[in-house]
Amino acid sequence: MNFVKKKIILSIFYLRKIFSKLFGIYLRYRRFTLCAILLITILFVFNGQTLHKGQFYLGLFISANVRSVQPLQCASDNYQPEWPHSVNVQNKSDYNLTVVIVTARPEFKRLPATVAALLCHLDSRRIAEVMFLVPPKDVSLLEPYLSKEQAKQWPWPVSLISDDTLLKHQYTMSYRLQMMFKLFIAQIVQTEYYLILDSDCLALWPIHAEQLLYKNETSSIFRAAFQVEGNTGHAKWWSESEELLQIKLESCVKANTSSIPAMGVTPSILSRTIALRTLCRLQKLYGETFLTIMAKWYYWRLLFGRMWTEYTLYFLTARCTNIFDLYHFHHSSLPSSSTVPVLNLYGLSIWGLSDWTTKNQNHLVEAINKGLKWRRKEMEEYNGQGIIDKTTNIHSLFTVLQGRHQVDPKLYHELFYPLYIEYLQKQKQTEKLLHILNNMVKTLIVE
Repeated sequence: MNFVKKKIILSIFYLRKIFSKLFGIYLRYRRFTLCAILLITILFVFNGQTLHKGQFYLGLFISANVRSVQPLQCASDNYQPEWPHSVNVQNKSDYNLTVVIVTARPEFKRLPATVAALLCHLDSRRIAEVMFLVPPKDVSLLEPYLSKEQAKQWPWPVSLISDDTLLKHQYTMSYRLQMMFKLFIAQIVQTEYYLILDSDCLALWPIHAEQLLYKNETSSIFRAAFQVEGNTGHAKWWSESEELLQIKLESCVKANTSSIPAMGVTPSILSRTIALRTLCRLQKLYGETFLTIMAKWYYWRLLFGRMWTEYTLYFLTARCTNIFDLYHFHHSSLPSSSTVPVLNLYGLSIWGLSDWTTKNQNHLVEAINKGLKWRRKEMEEYNGQGIIDKTTNIHSLFTVLQGRHQVDPKLYHELFYPLYIEYLQKQKQTEKLLHILNNMVKTLIVE
């Protein structure tokens, strides 16, 4: 008995000695230890998403599994077996355009102005549908404005889609998932081309499908406009996407890669064919778990600004399969005899607080008023059809009012939304639409 008692006492002594040493190490290196704990917390808990003002959306790294609802059906390509193509891209109209707005509750404060601007500027001709893609828990918030009865009031077909009809996931608020949706929506759109918008994309100039989808006498299909952006501005995005796709752009193209005009960010027009081929490539590389791999891809690299993006993956796939120029064009490359005006998808934008200056605010108000004046001219003199403004070389269709948490979305709403409402109030048969917008503001802005 005494022997056992001595053993217990001795064990307690050694345990105290060990804990004492560990505590001493902690005190000596406590700054490093606290930083390590903080880093682990960020990487494994916050899941790579944006943190919204006043609230977090926690999602455990180990539970970030993602799977598709509709199986991605791909077939091997005879000429490029490493780049399989989707078998579900046939018989899709390249004449019309689908608009897809990817949004969620934290961004709904921006939505009334975004929708009001589209009501002013989006010509219903050749618009197949305007789709609102939202998380399942947010569907009920938009249903009162997009339900079957209310949908009859909109100038184009509208639909409200829960994003879990595309991907099954345990955590909606991940920024990576939002990027994945922009590619995966290609499974259900009924046109070859779809215009991707976020809630922060505000239309400045009339939007006509015939000015964004171009076909010359030698083309077999229409091609979609794209926004030019160099591939050196966000070099880390490109290198990360190359690693995920397991390619190098210079190995795919003969020209100097720095001279190749690359794609910009949202708003952007994508091809179903290219979007699905991008996903087919990833499925071939990583198997059935490729979506989870995309969602979990090297979290720690986010701290250094390294991340793949939907548009860099899309562009690299299109270039490495030599089909980008088959599906896309830039207005500057069109012949001088072309009747298509030179347009940018976006121009002056608010990316952060430093951009929210009085000068930029005045420029945007001026651009909005100028665009509405031109749209009024189209409506009154040409029954809403597009006409070319020959007094200037180029127009931007959208501004991006991002700012995240640095600029309160209500400031955007207060400054810009009344300009669009004033225009709509002077148009015919807009009373019911104005009523819908007014209810949206009461629900989504005034909380």
